[in-house]
Amino acid sequence: MEKHPSQELQNLYRNRNFQGADPNSAKILFVGRDPNWAIDIENMPVFAKVKEYLVDGVAFWNKHYIHHPFLLQEYKGDGKRYHRIFSKLEIDRNEADKISFVELIGIPTTGMSMKNSKRFYDYLLSSSNIAHLKELDKLINDTNKIIFIAWGLIQDFKIIFAHTGLFSKFAKLNKDNFSITELNQFENIFIHRHFSDAISNSTINKISEKLKCHLK
Repeated sequence: MEKHPSQELQNLYRNRNFQGADPNSAKILFVGRDPNWAIDIENMPVFAKVKEYLVDGVAFWNKHYIHHPFLLQEYKGDGKRYHRIFSKLEIDRNEADKISFVELIGIPTTGMSMKNSKRFYDYLLSSSNIAHLKELDKLINDTNKIIFIAWGLIQDFKIIFAHTGLFSKFAKLNKDNFSITELNQFENIFIHRHFSDAISNSTINKISEKLKCHLK
């Protein structure tokens, strides 16, 4: 993975380094590793919609009746499966202002982080990303919110804690007490299989029920 070469994309993230609703006011956060965009996203027909989405994700959802531009028919790249599975949660667009997507890395990237772990952790723990992680730590510790994270992020949070002291609640978290095939709860955090992985319909349904309860 690398920092995305698109200056336009970088500028958009300078203004709003999240997707969907503002995470400070949102009630529900979905936390990912890094905002991975196709390296040639600027040259795709969908890029105008991507910019529209990054400027105002809530307005985009209400206008186009989909929560993310990757669901548009003209988009064929990576990330489509994640958002197609996410859409199974059937969140009403009227709740768009309550749903935010935030990442451990606060700049747009390209390339799969799993294929270059060293580069991922270099970016993650860089001095330029620490301020972003501090803000994310505050959000995750806000008990008025519920947080959904994929299974693999548990280890990422432990590594961040070891280097920075942030996300201290994860320091002693033992994954052996949980099951990757289930929806696990830890304080205000729900841990589940990644939406791009083999997440079951049962887990999707359980997440949906938690969302319905919290959005009442």
